[in-house]
Amino acid sequence: MKKVYAFHLSVWIYILFMYFCQETFSFMALNVFLAWLPLVFAGLFLTLKRNWRWIFVPLWLLFFPNVPYLMTDLFHFASLDVYQPGGHFLNDSSSWWSYLLLLLPALIMVFVGMSQVFKLFSAAKLQGSQKIGGFAALSLLSSIAVYIGRFDRVHSIELVVHPLKVLSLLIGNWNAGKLQFVLMFSLLQLGLWGLIYYLQRDQLEE
Repeated sequence: MKKVYAFHLSVWIYILFMYFCQETFSFMALNVFLAWLPLVFAGLFLTLKRNWRWIFVPLWLLFFPNVPYLMTDLFHFASLDVYQPGGHFLNDSSSWWSYLLLLLPALIMVFVGMSQVFKLFSAAKLQGSQKIGGFAALSLLSSIAVYIGRFDRVHSIELVVHPLKVLSLLIGNWNAGKLQFVLMFSLLQLGLWGLIYYLQRDQLEE
């Protein structure tokens, strides 16, 4: 339990630091906060034993796309003045600290958030084929959500404020570019879940 508290405390220290002490990448405070919410909802569902804990499942599903969304923030590396033509790198400490502040939370939050899905599926008592279908459906839905978040600039909270608008973007507005992005990002998430499954199984065998 102490480890759980330490993790959440670390997340909030990062959020506050990025919001109050950073200018260029202050947006990471909001992005990490939105990715932290599904971790909290999943944790409450897994911890509580009463039937009303199921209210946290739709909340988790609503905010889960913010977890893989963090992987798209890595494209902000392009704004760092580190890589030079000819394959040379500058030893600019400010840029490398920015690199750390972008990469570390993305790695940790994505790994923790996606690992929780295994625990949620087990707690929901899904069988083998149901778990596979769940991973496929979740990767597809979250990929569509990431697309409309990045390209249509729609945040999770707008599903509550403007549900019809968000649903229309989720269902319609398809083109070749959107289809390719959703397919690619779904494969990326499935690959990460495959890696997490492999690591968990390898740990059990030891």
